Amino acid sequence: MTLRVVIDTNIWIRILLRGRVTLPILEAFNADKFQLIMSQVLLDEFYQVWNRPRLRKNIDLNQALRLEQQLRNRSIWIEPTTIPPHCRDPKDLPVLATAIDGKAKIILSGDDDLRADEALRVAMELYSIKLLGVNSFLKYLEKFN
Repeated sequence: MTLRVVIDTNIWIRILLRGRVTLPILEAFNADKFQLIMSQVLLDEFYQVWNRPRLRKNIDLNQALRLEQQLRNRSIWIEPTTIPPHCRDPKDLPVLATAIDGKAKIILSGDDDLRADEALRVAMELYSIKLLGVNSFLKYLEKFN
């Protein structure tokens, strides 16, 4: 059984900014250690964020386009329809809905609004979805594979 994961945009952006901590995530994705769950709304957000002028000047265009292509071609695509549990930041709702409808086991995020919200954590456990940061995810991945 393959581990199904939704990765928040902030992690992909850190990868494009060559963050050493997040690089193992890309390596694990490329090695098929988990199955990425994706929706159009998440891909659109990724595109919009990496194209912001203040980020764009620090991102290699070819690397960004290559990653975008990987996300497009190597993911399980779903159309989220579920209205997810309440969370602090409404911009996180598509991440939650994608995870629920894609039957993900993990949401990987660097967003404290997601990870530190205890009520949200409990609500997502009802869907058997864990909210993890990079280090916790990498440890989980080691045990899983």
